Amino acid sequence: MDDIAWHAVDHAYGPALDTPGHVRALLSDDPEVVARAITDLDRTVHEEGGFVCGAATAVLPFLVEVLPSLAPQPRERLLELLHRIARWGDAEQVDPGWHDAWAKAKPVLGRSSPRPESPA
Repeated sequence: MDDIAWHAVDHAYGPALDTPGHVRALLSDDPEVVARAITDLDRTVHEEGGFVCGAATAVLPFLVEVLPSLAPQPRERLLELLHRIARWGDAEQVDPGWHDAWAKAKPVLGRSSPRPESPA
């Protein structure tokens, strides 16, 4: 995660400088810290305006890596977030790397949840 120039990657509010901290917070032993991290990721990397930002692409492999270590409820919330982002995969504005990143993540995510894979 430290190899990514987060200042050059945008999320919903500009440079994604806070994104690595949100991912690291997912590893906390405090359930409230984990819940807040998911809320913060939802607010920043999932854009309700109908596009997939660069931060979603950049953070996806790290979220997939962290996912198995999460308790069931936060794991389900994070999976839900990822599937909502993926639903924007056909939007007009999609980060150029998203489809490749999602293609790599889908097999792992499919093993993490009984939910059917997103069509994106």
